[in-house]
Formats: sequence, C-alpha cells, structure tokens
Amino acid sequence: YEPGSTFKLITTAIALEERVTNPSATFTCTGSIDVYGTTLHCWRRGNPHGLETLAQAVQNSCNPVFVQLGLRIGLDKYYNYIEKFGLTEKTGIDYPGEGGNILQNKDTAGPVGMATMSYGHGIAVTPISLLTALCAIGNDGMLMEPRLVKALLDKNGHEVESFAPEMVRQVISQETADEMSVIMESVVSDGGGENAKIAGYQIGGKTGTAYKVSKGVYTEDTYSSFAGMVPMDDPRIAILLIVDSPQGVKYGSMTAAPGAKVILEQTLRYMNIFPEYNEEEKAEMLGEMATVPTLTGKTYTKAVQELSALGLVSSVSPARESAEDFTIVDQYPKAGEKLKKGSAVYLYWK
Repeated sequence: YEPGSTFKLITTAIALEERVTNPSATFTCTGSIDVYGTTLHCWRRGNPHGLETLAQAVQNSCNPVFVQLGLRIGLDKYYNYIEKFGLTEKTGIDYPGEGGNILQNKDTAGPVGMATMSYGHGIAVTPISLLTALCAIGNDGMLMEPRLVKALLDKNGHEVESFAPEMVRQVISQETADEMSVIMESVVSDGGGENAKIAGYQIGGKTGTAYKVSKGVYTEDTYSSFAGMVPMDDPRIAILLIVDSPQGVKYGSMTAAPGAKVILEQTLRYMNIFPEYNEEEKAEMLGEMATVPTLTGKTYTKAVQELSALGLVSSVSPARESAEDFTIVDQYPKAGEKLKKGSAVYLYWK
C-alpha cells in the first residue's frame, strides 16, 4: 500500500542523520513547490502553513518541506538509507508469504520521483516493513529483525525453545533517534496525531493519508493510517493502524489515530504500563475517572449495580445466551484500577 505521510518520519530521520537540517531549522510553506518544472502541492494549498520549524512541519505534515529535505539529501544517499532501513528487501519475519516493497527505480526516478517519495507517494510498502523500519527509531537507531514467536512451550507450559532478539544493523545514531522521538511526541501532543493522545503516556507518531491508484490514476479512495510508539522515553509498544477505504472523513488523523488510541489504551493496561499524569492532566481528569471495584465472587446482578453507580458498564465474557444470574470468577481490569467513566469492565464466568 502507498504509505503517504507516515513515510515522512523516514525522510526526517535521514535528513537529521545527514545534518542537512535540525529540529529548530525554519522553512516557509507557500502552498506548493516547483521541482524542475513540476508543481507539487501541500495538502493545505489554499491556506499555506507559512513559516514553520522542522518539528512543526512534521506536525503539520507539510509536503513542500519534505520535498526540500529529499532534494538536500540527494537520490544516492536517500536510496542508501532506504536500504539501511531494510525497505529494499523482505524483513524475513517468521511467517510464510511475505511480500516485497515496490520502490521507484533509482535510475529513472529523477528529482520529481525523489520529491514525491520523500512524502510517501509513488511507492508501495508492506505494513511489516514500514513498522520494522520505524521501530529503529524506538530502538536507539538499531534495526531489529521482526518475529511473531518469542518462545515455544510444551503441553505443560515449559519453555522448549526461545528466540532472542536479532539485531540487523545500526541505521541512525542514538542522537538522531532521540531527536526523532521528541518530534514524534510533538506530533501527538501538538500536531495532527492529537486524536491518539492518552493522558498519562508519552505517545509519539505520525498520521498518513494516501490516495489509491486505479488503472494508473489516483482516485478519491484512500489508505488512512497512524504509526506510533509509547512511551517515547523508552518505547515498549509500536503500532501501525491502516484504515482501508474509510468512508466520509478520510484523513488518518480522524480515522486511524482514534482507532490506534483505543488499541493502545487496552494494550498499555494489559501490559501493566501505568500512566504518569502531569498536573494539567490530573486537573482535567478530576471527576471523569472511576475506581474499579472488587467484583470477583459477586453475582452479575450485583456487579452491574455497582458499575452503574460508578458510571461504568459491564461486558460479559464469554457471551451468554441465558438470562440466569451467575457468579463472577474473574474481572478485567482488576479492582483498584482507574477507568474513564463510560468504559467497560469485563466480567468472566465458567
């Protein structure tokens, strides 16, 4: 699929590594840019971004800035980094049938091809290859080999074989990775990724919206996406959510980012990665949260009453056809955890 603006993170990392820019460098968006006689537009051509820093350009997803960065880097160096990020080959993930990426031919791409590639257009990537490349930012610049299987267990739950993390190569320096982490976090806190924000967590990311090609022509249909990590000071989770042909609002900021937020909220809770609220978040959340009560051992009827009084709802797992009352054997989240009012508590039965 064509990645669109999520690929701008790759371009930004290369530009910072090559020191053709820095996070506070300034640019001016006029709504378009001329590349050897071809006019390439910003998505906000009717209301250009004007003066902006590099960090703000990433937040604004401003195409002309990335065209400038790509041209500064140059075709040869850009392709060298694309190779270092592993985007010219399959990742080798432990699952059959992996596809390869479709990149522009270096010999025929020219400056216009270089320019469009810099903001994620005119190429096609597999989701696993893009997420693997972006994860190098969260791993201090080190590209890792992705895997689905961490260990094999026997029928008694004993570990038979484990698979240690495999380092591939250092792609960018730790300094560049740290700079990118700050920029990615700013996209969620102050830019287009705001709908992925979760109070108490340092989330970084980038949204993307790419128009689909049909019979060699761009259509109004899109792939809209969000790529992100959390927590940005020591990433534990990476996510790439792609919405295929969203209806109505098409921007990744409005479609994929909210979906990523839901997934991350549940994953962070499951992994026991607890929030650390700043004073502003604490004040904002006052009165909006409820403490999950102890429900295990109680009847379903009693549990529903307690949850309703707290502004929470229940979800029974597995689903029951019978209306007969039952005793709860487990719950998620556990008692004592904080949930936003309106959230569901899962109640389990045997």
